[in-house]
Amino acid sequence: MKITVIRSAVIDASIDDVWAVLRDFNSHDQWHPAVAGSRMENGLDSDVVGGVRKFSLTSGEEIREQLLRHNDREHAFTYCILDSPLPLLDYVATVQLKPVTDGNQTFWDWRAHFRAPGERAKELENIVGTQIHEAGFTGLRQFLVQQIKPAQPSPQEAKAIKTAVFVGEDLPSRTVVVTSAGKPESLTLENLTVSAPDPEQVRIRQTAIAVNRQDISHCRISTTDVDIPKTPGMEGVGEIIDVGRHVNGFFRGDRVVYLRRNPGSYAEIRCIDADECLPLPEGVTDVEASILLKGLTASLLLNRVFQAATGATILIESVAGGLGHLLSQWARSMELVVIGTVATEEQAKFSRDNGCDHPIVVTNGTVLRDEVMRITKGRGVDYWVHRDGSHGLDNILACLKSCGHCAVIGDCGGSPIPLDFNVLQRRSLTISTPVVFDYLTSRPYLQRIAHQLFTQLQKQTITPTIQTFPLSQVTEAHKQFGTEEAMGAITLTPDP
Repeated sequence: MKITVIRSAVIDASIDDVWAVLRDFNSHDQWHPAVAGSRMENGLDSDVVGGVRKFSLTSGEEIREQLLRHNDREHAFTYCILDSPLPLLDYVATVQLKPVTDGNQTFWDWRAHFRAPGERAKELENIVGTQIHEAGFTGLRQFLVQQIKPAQPSPQEAKAIKTAVFVGEDLPSRTVVVTSAGKPESLTLENLTVSAPDPEQVRIRQTAIAVNRQDISHCRISTTDVDIPKTPGMEGVGEIIDVGRHVNGFFRGDRVVYLRRNPGSYAEIRCIDADECLPLPEGVTDVEASILLKGLTASLLLNRVFQAATGATILIESVAGGLGHLLSQWARSMELVVIGTVATEEQAKFSRDNGCDHPIVVTNGTVLRDEVMRITKGRGVDYWVHRDGSHGLDNILACLKSCGHCAVIGDCGGSPIPLDFNVLQRRSLTISTPVVFDYLTSRPYLQRIAHQLFTQLQKQTITPTIQTFPLSQVTEAHKQFGTEEAMGAITLTPDP
């Protein structure tokens, strides 16, 4: 017997607030009283058409449903049942929202079509209408009351949620601005306003902002690409305040991390393209996630640029730095022999604790080639990570084994790197200048290697050392960067 069940309700909330919950096909365990737990199969995002959610009921039974249609413009989605303990045959349901003309309310239409054995038709029609649809209306109302009209927060909670109540409005943000190229003292903290996100953007309250070598360069050099005044910073971590109307897969309150070529992250609040954001998994703190660019660089060097083999030898310059100490830990986990250069005995000790087998303290009297050949018993190294443009390149190539590879990373200051191809050809040496952003143009690939990094952090294969500075102390953070006392990464956090 064919059955159609239609139920509707008026929800006392705006259509944007209701859709922000319902558009997540996997959110029903948060608001429906009959659903105990739910997950998307195959790790798909919850708004991907064709995705399957598998969920358990409070009664212990399990159901699988597939998303057939998803339309943000129409505030609607359609799904079907794949597996169910009840004989709901050919079950297809549609959720459709419409704004109520008079008042800030939402009309929710929920209808289902299915076949059922004749003797159970009335029973199943009642179950769908009352235990699924009407119970869902009640559950969502209660959920939205808690989300949109929370109880009076404690003083400690108030700061954490203070921006969430301003969804859609312009928000004040303290932002670092470089007013003139030169020293760290040119960094000033200004009070700016951040508008609501564009349709393809999310607006983020930032909790951790990485300090990178490129940020220092942006503060010292004015180019046609980076004009003054400007805001430094290429990556950040934070919590989404609100999302643009065309954004799929991200919701208010989500923790995200992002990185991008163009600077601008040194701010309390900012808007960013949703396609540049990655969801932050449990088990990775916001401060840990601020090493995203350094961690991805380490992964790319080992797994793609070098395609490093077990037992090979790698030399990492500035091994005590933000990238260096992550790269050495990751290389050590792959059973590489790690050599590194440091400036002091303190950095040497730090590096030994972070995966470097042979730290070399480089002073004016140090002959790096002699030390490398001593450690490798005259064989040289397979891979070399170089940080200083063309400086010392001839010496480095002499330290490489046959078929060895030198990767020159970071800002080369615009200076050309002279190469004698005859020197490379004699021992089949190779040299590259990898720029991490050029490897990340494919979002699926970015997601994959970011997942690898997050897994390393969750398993504590990599344990980053991170020194934090409040955003108001950005000048001190830049002064600390690159000094002999600096070890590990540096991250900016919101002022208390």
